[in-house]
Amino acid sequence: MNWWAASRNVPTLTAVTAVTAGTGLTFGQSRIPVPAMVGGAGHFLLAALITVIPAVTWLAFTGRARDATETVAVRAVHRFDTSLATACAALALGMAVLGHFAGANSVALAIGRNTAFYLGVALILNPLTGARIAAPVLTAIPLVLAVAGWKSGGRGAQPWAVVLHAAASMPAFLAGVAVLFAGATFSSFKPPGRAL
Repeated sequence: MNWWAASRNVPTLTAVTAVTAGTGLTFGQSRIPVPAMVGGAGHFLLAALITVIPAVTWLAFTGRARDATETVAVRAVHRFDTSLATACAALALGMAVLGHFAGANSVALAIGRNTAFYLGVALILNPLTGARIAAPVLTAIPLVLAVAGWKSGGRGAQPWAVVLHAAASMPAFLAGVAVLFAGATFSSFKPPGRAL
């Protein structure tokens, strides 16, 4: 177990997740103007962008080992990795809920939701493409959502653009958690480096 924790750099990943959530709670309301593909310009909260950092960091740390080596290991290493991603999402969700009830700001719940969403997508992409391809694809998702995720005329987010919805949106929160659950389930049964 020590070799796995060392190779995944668990303390650093935990710190990155906590710092990202803390930064999001502090500065997450900052708006970044972006042009929308249809209609006028939309706005993009910093909370929708920085919450991809824990997922990309998780991919970087889990992608350092060779898939061929770990798929023949006695222990199911991919399940440890799945648990680590889920624990990071739980940490961000916990900090977000505590921040919300402590009155941090209105974007608090979006920090946890978005972190869970991105980690769920990373858990789906990693077995399919491997960590080296999944990281840049995951990094592009908030940019695609920022440009194409708004309804015509900037009247709100498209239903599928989970990270762009208001922080208090319960359907978006449930969708973010559902993506995490689906990713954790898929990643638990499908180790990286094997065909479907």
